[in-house]
Amino acid sequence: MFISNWIKQAITPLSEPDGEARRLLKECKNEAKRKARGYQDWKPKDLEAGNAILNSPPEVQIAVLVQLCRSTEYDYYCTGLETNLLQRDLPFTAEQLLGVLENKFGAYSYRFAPRLRPVRRFLDAGETLSGDLRVKLQQIYSSVRKEAGAEAAKIAVLVNTLLGDAEGGVLPDDSGETWATLTIADVNGLDPGEASAWKQLFAHGLTADGSKPSRKWTEKARGFSDTIGARFAPTVARWFSAVSAPPVETVFHKESYRGQTSEWTETISKHTDRNVGILKGLAWASAGRDEPEIARALGKMAAVCFTKIPGQGSWAVRAASAAIYALGDSPGNPEAVPALSRLRTRVAHRPTLAVIERTLETVAKRQGVTKDDLEDLSVPTYGLDADGTRRETFPGDAGEYVVVCVVDRNTGEVSLSYFAPDGKTLKTVPTVLKTGENAERFKALKADADAAGKTLTAQKMRFDGFYLARRTWKYADFVSRFVTHPLLARLANRLVWHFAEGGAKGEGFYDAATGEFADVDGEPLSWLSSETTVALWHPLGFAPEYVLRWRERLAALGVVQPFKQAYREVYLLTEAELSTGRYSNRFAGHILKQHQMNALAHGRGWRHALQGGWDGGGDEQAERTLAGWNLRAEYFLSGAGNDLSDAGIYTYVSTDQVRFYRLGEREPLALTEVPALAFSEILRDVDLFVGVASVGNDPAWADTGANRSAFGSYWHEYGFGELSASAETRGAVLAKLLPRLKIAAKCKLSGRFLRVRGDLRTYKIHLGSANILMEPNDQYLCIVPGRRTDTETGSILLPFEGDARLSVILSKAFLLADDTKITDSTIISQIKGRR
Repeated sequence: MFISNWIKQAITPLSEPDGEARRLLKECKNEAKRKARGYQDWKPKDLEAGNAILNSPPEVQIAVLVQLCRSTEYDYYCTGLETNLLQRDLPFTAEQLLGVLENKFGAYSYRFAPRLRPVRRFLDAGETLSGDLRVKLQQIYSSVRKEAGAEAAKIAVLVNTLLGDAEGGVLPDDSGETWATLTIADVNGLDPGEASAWKQLFAHGLTADGSKPSRKWTEKARGFSDTIGARFAPTVARWFSAVSAPPVETVFHKESYRGQTSEWTETISKHTDRNVGILKGLAWASAGRDEPEIARALGKMAAVCFTKIPGQGSWAVRAASAAIYALGDSPGNPEAVPALSRLRTRVAHRPTLAVIERTLETVAKRQGVTKDDLEDLSVPTYGLDADGTRRETFPGDAGEYVVVCVVDRNTGEVSLSYFAPDGKTLKTVPTVLKTGENAERFKALKADADAAGKTLTAQKMRFDGFYLARRTWKYADFVSRFVTHPLLARLANRLVWHFAEGGAKGEGFYDAATGEFADVDGEPLSWLSSETTVALWHPLGFAPEYVLRWRERLAALGVVQPFKQAYREVYLLTEAELSTGRYSNRFAGHILKQHQMNALAHGRGWRHALQGGWDGGGDEQAERTLAGWNLRAEYFLSGAGNDLSDAGIYTYVSTDQVRFYRLGEREPLALTEVPALAFSEILRDVDLFVGVASVGNDPAWADTGANRSAFGSYWHEYGFGELSASAETRGAVLAKLLPRLKIAAKCKLSGRFLRVRGDLRTYKIHLGSANILMEPNDQYLCIVPGRRTDTETGSILLPFEGDARLSVILSKAFLLADDTKITDSTIISQIKGRR
């Protein structure tokens, strides 16, 4: 016959400690209730009975704690006593620990995690888990994994760690995550000694709690990594590099209630808390190391960990934050700061961006420089020489093979070239580079080339931010940091710089032939000295004729600027803005795809929270702080239409005013008080948001059903209407490019359009949206970008990087100029349809 536990306890005679514990506990509760006001907590030392318990023999204290943990009542008056006893190093037996781990309240609340501390101390003292205690911990782990919330996840990790320590370490869960599968296979293939060190390091990683490791935690982790030895860095880097967004499962739900049926989807991620904990521990264990591959892999892993799971957010923030800490705590690693700089351009999570900034500030302070100077000084050379070239030889049976890595002086492209022993250029990677020691060296060379390209991309964005950051340098520092740097020179020497000293001012471009800066006419700026102040030149305030001369000069030199500079849009106050006074309506009234706009905003340093269909969730603004100007800019947005995601997020937003404020103030500034450069650059950002995210740019909008009627008039007005400043710049570029194209005779700029004469029809491509109308009846032609490779446009030397819309326009022009050779049936049917 089954007898429940509580009946057993009732009929079992109490031991002397149990009886004393029950008496003291009862007195303690009664005294607390008499003295407490309402549900006021009390400290055991403030009560006579409480002091009696704390001063009783250890076996009585243990008995009191077990009775508290086994109680089926939630007694608020006892929380202080339970907390105090759990913090004490008491001599528990395995059976007593079973009592401490009792949980009569179903879900595992914040009160349960401290109950695992005695088990931790039990194992640290050299004891082993009994069979019952092991089963109990496994039951807790299985139960808590089914619960949501941070506390449940914390308990799961703690229990996991206890089981791992007891079993000599753990492996990642075989959850289907790429990195976990790879790691399990790698460790299982090692000799027992090294495999044990890895497993114990994984288990130790599950104890990684808080924002940074303690000295004790770090020393223990270092012991494991020292045991592993030289294989630690390349192995961990390999695992970090294999981290990808976890597999997910989409579950469809359907419920009916009182005749109403609701349907929704839920995305379930396959990652586990154990695996995130192991990644966090490995990241902490990688702190302080100087191997470049670890820093690169940490940065890559952190970026992937911020990938969002629908309805859940970023899936592994704990691991990503640990990677950021590790990068900031690796002063001897040449790739650490560049990895943080790259990560900053890929993360939209505001708290994390703040952590990255603080980390960079801390590293800079440690080195006695400013954060900006730190980023200038920390860019690796990747083994490149002064000409941006790296040459390595590899032995083979026929002689030495040569691999040359080059960063192009005029375009900044990073490429690898292969040469046979006889000097002949090879089109593919020779087999000799894929075997033996050559394979490892070649792998490292490719990794450096890849990192150089990614660093250039991140640095390009940083250079573009020099305007609003108001960066200046002394000429001597400028030359050493940029002009002669093997990698950064490929950015700096494709830009025009402004120089000033005393009463002398001028703009110059680096002349590689002479090693000097020359003006727009090619004359050297001979007056430059080490004390000359240098800043990135901006066309604002210069005569259009002067700007045009710089455009022509750069084109003659075959230079592709890393971003728009000579062709940079300039936004001056309009009469309408002078009239409105404190706000600009220049970019109001647009309909934007919210998620696309959100991504663009974060990439340009703006803060923007996605808007949704909840109270107060449909009216928000994008905001950018300009610390160097003591300004804050806001772009007002509102949820548009009734199209919401399953999470309640608006698909579209409508745009309104742009305003400027002094930092810390709530009243908007008069636009005439906003510095012209700050005003122009902010409106340039806003123009970018509209120019990219507007539904008017979507060539397939006419086929999107309900949305067509909701915003159809806006789509047509924007898609074929007046040009923005960026679209006008596009027209100016095309005016220079067209005469050099093989389709020049068939193309003509006409107002807002590039007019292309095909053999079947004549087409008008809008310079803003790239949408197409066909003459003679202005019939719309839908061509979705990506239907063909840009073999014709790929060889066209554009004056700057980054304008994808210009490339789309050129691609469409080449396609339509030869319209009789189009094979896509969806395009042909439109062209040959009703006229």
